[in-house]
Amino acid sequence: MSISEQIRQKLIATFKTEQGEHVQKINQGLLALEKNPPESQQQELLKEIFREAHSLKGSARAVGMTMAETIGHSMEEILLKARDGKQKLTPHVFDLLYQALDAVEEVIDRAEAGNSATSAKILILLAALEEAAKDSPTKSDETDETDETSEGSEMSEKSVDVETDSPEPENNTSKPKPAPEKDVSSQENVSPEPDEVEQAIEPVKLSSSDETIRVSVSKLDALMAQFSELLGTKIRIEQRLTEIKDLQEFAGQWHKEWLSLRHAHNRLARDETSQENKDVANVTNFVSRSQEHIRTLNSQSNLLYRQLSNDAMRLSLVIDELQEEIKRVRMLPLETITTTFERMVRDLARKQKKLIRFEIVGGQTELDKRVLEEIKDPLMHLLRNAVDHGIDSPKERQRVSKPIEGKITLKASQQGNNVIITISDDGRGLDLSAIRHSAISKRLLTQAEAEKLSSKETAQLIFNSGLTTSQIITDISGRGVGMDVVRQNVADLQGTINVDFSPNQGTTFTIILPLTLASSRGLLVLVNEEMYALPFSTIERMLEVTQSDIGQVEGQPVVTHEGQAIGLAWLEDILQLPPRPRSTDRLLVVIVAVADKRLGLIVDELAGEQEIVMKTLGKQLVKVNGVAGATVLGSGEVVLVLHTADLIKLAAQTTTRHHTSVEQQNSTDSQQTRKTILVVDDSITTRTLEKNILEAAGYKVLLATNGEEALSTLMAEGLPNLIVSDVNMPYLDGLGLTKRVKDNPHYQDIPVILVTSLDSPTDKARGIEVGADAYIVKSHFDQGNLLDTIEQLV
Repeated sequence: MSISEQIRQKLIATFKTEQGEHVQKINQGLLALEKNPPESQQQELLKEIFREAHSLKGSARAVGMTMAETIGHSMEEILLKARDGKQKLTPHVFDLLYQALDAVEEVIDRAEAGNSATSAKILILLAALEEAAKDSPTKSDETDETDETSEGSEMSEKSVDVETDSPEPENNTSKPKPAPEKDVSSQENVSPEPDEVEQAIEPVKLSSSDETIRVSVSKLDALMAQFSELLGTKIRIEQRLTEIKDLQEFAGQWHKEWLSLRHAHNRLARDETSQENKDVANVTNFVSRSQEHIRTLNSQSNLLYRQLSNDAMRLSLVIDELQEEIKRVRMLPLETITTTFERMVRDLARKQKKLIRFEIVGGQTELDKRVLEEIKDPLMHLLRNAVDHGIDSPKERQRVSKPIEGKITLKASQQGNNVIITISDDGRGLDLSAIRHSAISKRLLTQAEAEKLSSKETAQLIFNSGLTTSQIITDISGRGVGMDVVRQNVADLQGTINVDFSPNQGTTFTIILPLTLASSRGLLVLVNEEMYALPFSTIERMLEVTQSDIGQVEGQPVVTHEGQAIGLAWLEDILQLPPRPRSTDRLLVVIVAVADKRLGLIVDELAGEQEIVMKTLGKQLVKVNGVAGATVLGSGEVVLVLHTADLIKLAAQTTTRHHTSVEQQNSTDSQQTRKTILVVDDSITTRTLEKNILEAAGYKVLLATNGEEALSTLMAEGLPNLIVSDVNMPYLDGLGLTKRVKDNPHYQDIPVILVTSLDSPTDKARGIEVGADAYIVKSHFDQGNLLDTIEQLV
């Protein structure tokens, strides 16, 4: 490549960056104009847009990009006439201007790739732009020639001062300028007087950047990587400070021990008899010198600790400030990625013949650049869905007495170290029946399972891969991909997403994201003598429970917290670590939450919290289920950082193993080889079925038809190893039987399994409250489920 060609390529790259700013500002201005602002704002916007188009044309000429220059000139012609009141900006003209902006970007991309050919689409667009510039109907065309001339002369005088700061083509400087129209599409021409201009709403200004220098993203990423190492050094220094603190305490304790023996040493040193012994004299002399060494060591360790503590504190403050500054450099406002959203919503709405008003609230809310990059596509998909699925047609909106113009709002706000982004529409809401039907047709669940889902549970089905309620496949929707990717992308950013809706009122998606992914705090936990880190942002509560606090619902262990049954999982089971007996009956549970899903993770020990700097696992381990990355502790130990969303997903697929305490492990089961089970049910069919299943599995079975009869059987037949009971029974139901059993000190150790058709969360919570050890819903009943549950309890 010749030197001149290299220079041109650099100029094109620079121009591409510059034109991106021009295109963005023109886009913003056109979108603002389409909202039909007051006349004074229209004029300010037109002047700004014209100025940007003129600059774009000049820059294109400077780098020899003739086609981009031609497109810019055509846009300039239309905008100049619109500014001077000679051109109406109809929806068709707006479409052409937007297409022209897209064409400029296409031309530059082609030039950057070394392709100077012009596509037929751009040539057709140029012809359409020229035709639009010629076709310039104005309100003045409908007035007589005399009025037009007088108005033109008057406006020519008034426009001199206003237009002096705007560049104009040479061939238009002498033409009279009719008064601008108040409405860019149809309203009558009104020329504001000076006092009216002063009282008008302050004109909308196109966003302009502060004085800046351009820094490549790779340099920022490298700076952040180096800072991560610095943060790791800070953590190691804090570890060294802890070690010096231990040394200081050791020296202090040594000095105290010497002080307690000093009198004995002094007596020995003064004893002339002992001093006659040369060995004793040497030892006492050494001890005398050592006491000074101990005193010096104690003093120096105290001084070293104080000095290092002060230095560590100052270093920590500097690093924290540096961290905030680096984060701030990487922080960009949400509007950085939303500038194309308005255009996208507008184009999709026109394509579907829908009237939609799109608003962005909190566009100045800042996030880390990486978070912004990763969240852009999910937000675009949610907006496309809102246009396609959410907002109903004007006819449908009229039919249900709603304004024919729909509304979509993207709102962002900061709450602590998180950013809350919501995308809401005032459309039809979610069609739950269509979602259930699609889930059944895709075999995501059965008809019976679908009928038992609550509205909230049904709404969550939209995040499953392959599920769509669209009747046909279009370029916007219908493929059944997207919402699951949205949820996965949000989870990869350590965020959560939730959906809420009201029938015929609208749908709202709420996304919670961390401000930055550079560093965060983590809870260190021990499992099987291995340490792991859990992100603090996903931790809801830490509890200590006993084995007796753990119940079962549908064969799965649960614990009741704040009136809700929360599923439990052993972290060692999820991570497929070898099980080992515990030395205590007490268990530590860390409750984690992602979106509306909660899970209690059973761990061995809590090892404190620490700021963690996330490190990737490398290309070889780009995706390990349950692991988000790794971090280095101050001791130099590498610790895996767990991915909470993955853990919740894996817990549903993991079979819980039988966990025992050391006492249970050491106790012998050989006392009774054939265990007895009492089955309580008023249905003879159910009793017979359960009896056959249990006897075939080697159990001895006792039968009772209600709770009262079951209590009598306990007194007459002796204590069974387990009770399986229905809930709805005459005389004494299963809940009452369970409570009576658990309240009786002679019976309270007998495990009770409730098998019932009642499957609401309230029913399950009541079963756990009365002391049931397991709760199996009959609709999910199968032989393996029952036998597995019994095996865990007896």
